[in-house]
Amino acid sequence: MRIKFTLITVMNNVYRAPIQQEQISMLPKEEDKRPRTRSGYLVPEAYACYEKALGEVGTAASGKAIHFAADLICSGGLDIWIRGAYSYATNHIGMANPRIFVYLKQRISELDKKAEALPQESFYSHPDVQSSIVESVLVLQLCPKGPKIVWPKVEDSTKRPGWLRGVAGSPETKATRAVWSSDSDTPPLYLVSNEICRAIQEGAQQRVLFWIRWLLEEDVRVRKETKGHGLSTKERGPAFLTQKSRTEAGHYVAELLFAVYKELAAKGSIRMHEEFREIYGLWQGGEKRMPTKFRKDCLALMALICCEVPRWKVPASQTLVADPVRLSRAVSQGGSFFNEVLANPMKETIKASMTRATKQKKAKPLTEKEQRELTSEEKFSEYDRAMEAYLSKF
Repeated sequence: MRIKFTLITVMNNVYRAPIQQEQISMLPKEEDKRPRTRSGYLVPEAYACYEKALGEVGTAASGKAIHFAADLICSGGLDIWIRGAYSYATNHIGMANPRIFVYLKQRISELDKKAEALPQESFYSHPDVQSSIVESVLVLQLCPKGPKIVWPKVEDSTKRPGWLRGVAGSPETKATRAVWSSDSDTPPLYLVSNEICRAIQEGAQQRVLFWIRWLLEEDVRVRKETKGHGLSTKERGPAFLTQKSRTEAGHYVAELLFAVYKELAAKGSIRMHEEFREIYGLWQGGEKRMPTKFRKDCLALMALICCEVPRWKVPASQTLVADPVRLSRAVSQGGSFFNEVLANPMKETIKASMTRATKQKKAKPLTEKEQRELTSEEKFSEYDRAMEAYLSKF
């Protein structure tokens, strides 16, 4: 009897199935309906790979950058690519070569004219369009890189009444006299203008950026308190802006920096007329596809040009690419990347907002009602799968 009892116990231990603890969903998996490019990439992933390739060196990186750019553009993302080009130029090139903004303006104007004149598919397959895009991508990749603009922090203590009067003591400058108006501009604009001009003369870059940021934040604070105009009532902004936006302090700063540039250019201390004017136009909103958050960086670039360039050995922009022969050879081979992409059908036209990665929704657990709706056959199927999984361990 002891032997039989032991045998039964062993058999029970071997063949006893474990309690099913994991919940198995019998509902079909949701299809991933996120937008994709012609080559099948998710839009945020394609854009991230493109931007990453721009920051790398070598022919392999150039090929990846051209491939992803062609895929985004041929999927209807020309505006996405233009937006990204300005973002990359501002964040990663900037003062290393301000000529990049003039170059982008020329190339994008050419592409816009072609896009208006040609049907969509003809635009993508046009040799001139492909050459312009490939060249622009390679110029962005090969152009010298500069540091990202970092704005100094403005402490809350600088906002208290009387603080500005206690620290501002720079003499009046010619640029301030040319821009400031006693009829429409407040005294803080006058005082800070002189501080900005003095910092530019001394080459104090961080001090210039501090005063510009302080002025912009003070203008916003005054507008909130008065629920009206800020530090100025004079409309200096372009006509397409709202009346309230045309009086922002940023437009005063832009005019002041333009006046400073004219003084330096008259002395022969700087030769960046096209570059400075193009950046000034970007600040005013000349390119609507440029991200709005980079408009303030345009003010910084204008200020840094006035600070740095007069101290350069040659106060002018250098060539964008060191080896134009290598560039022209690479451009001549760019058509193959577009042909590869155009062989795939258009899935859907992508939009600028699609470059932002979306969070995946977690699968919701079954409700009690859904669990009760499982048929007895499905329950047996669950049990069979659990048994097979357990026996496969032996």
